[in-house]
Amino acid sequence: MKALHFGAGNIGRGFIGYLLAKSGYEVTFVDISNALVDDINKYGRYKVITLSTTKSEEEIQNVKAVGLNDTEKLQKYVSETDLITLSIGANNLKSTGKLLYKLLLERYNSKNEKPLDIIACENALFATNMLKNSILEEANDEFKHYLEKNVGFPNSAVDRIVPNVNIKKELPIDVAVEDFYEWDIESTKVKINKKIIGADYVENLEPYLERKLFLLNGAHATVAYLGYKKGYKFIHEAIQDEFIRKVAIGFHGEAIEALSKKHKLDKNALNEYSKKLIKRFENTYLQDELFRVGRDPMRKLGSNDRLISPLKLCFEYNMEYANIICGIAAGFTFNYSGDEKAEEIQTIIGSRGIKSAINIVTGLDKESPLLDKIAEKYNELMTIK
Repeated sequence: MKALHFGAGNIGRGFIGYLLAKSGYEVTFVDISNALVDDINKYGRYKVITLSTTKSEEEIQNVKAVGLNDTEKLQKYVSETDLITLSIGANNLKSTGKLLYKLLLERYNSKNEKPLDIIACENALFATNMLKNSILEEANDEFKHYLEKNVGFPNSAVDRIVPNVNIKKELPIDVAVEDFYEWDIESTKVKINKKIIGADYVENLEPYLERKLFLLNGAHATVAYLGYKKGYKFIHEAIQDEFIRKVAIGFHGEAIEALSKKHKLDKNALNEYSKKLIKRFENTYLQDELFRVGRDPMRKLGSNDRLISPLKLCFEYNMEYANIICGIAAGFTFNYSGDEKAEEIQTIIGSRGIKSAINIVTGLDKESPLLDKIAEKYNELMTIK
């Protein structure tokens, strides 16, 4: 079986590519960085270094790579592959869908009826649907029928922290990861790739997607934004701060109430998941820098992402949401100069004021009481030195 993975970064190599290789796939990475592509082809192997209370290493062998702009080679790989996975960032799914449309059209024109699955592995709700919609925009009815018959588009929920930790590596493409991972795949939409080692196949994915997006990604971002405001550098430092820890656990509590009501999930199980997440945040070996977790706040504060989604759900159910509000407000204080999206938000705040910025970035209505609450908390947090 052959797998083509778009995005040869840390998640690609340290999580998705790692599990695919362990499952016996012949793995080829696709990346826009020619230097990274050259390194993967030069070495053909890399180590996955797991950081927990002890450090362990595992070597992944026989990997290849192709440049995103090497159309001829890329077409060849797409024509032969059994699985396409992507970890490229949710913002890049639409443009990559346009590219995949052309590549899959060539596969269709060559009368290739071999089944194929395409799975987006992103921190977004139903990311594969986003990719699929982009592919289908220009497709005619015949091509749509071909895709429906031969190509599976399962959504997935992915969870593994892969920080840019500074550790000694044998090769420049070695990657460090935490010991925990979870990959949930929508089983009803899988055509052929049903035996990926380490993946869980589930019929109803939405509870897994929202559990992970709210409790991991939402709380993680909250810790990052509050930690940055208070002058910390790493997640494991910030989570030890009494105020930040209280907000993160409170965020979990509020989101758990909403998730339990919406999906009829067991609160005890959700609380156990919450405890595991806090312990993961405490992992000193990861050396996970706050700006990495908080980067691109424009997306993370978006209307359907990790912070606004749980807020809207709590508001809909008339539940508590004060700690979620705090995490969102903290996102607007994130003024890291190395992040152009953070700078963009700060520019909007400076020129139009915090309320307009909240409206523009989050999509919340100008008359929403939630907007006023976020603005009030933002002003309070701005007094923190």
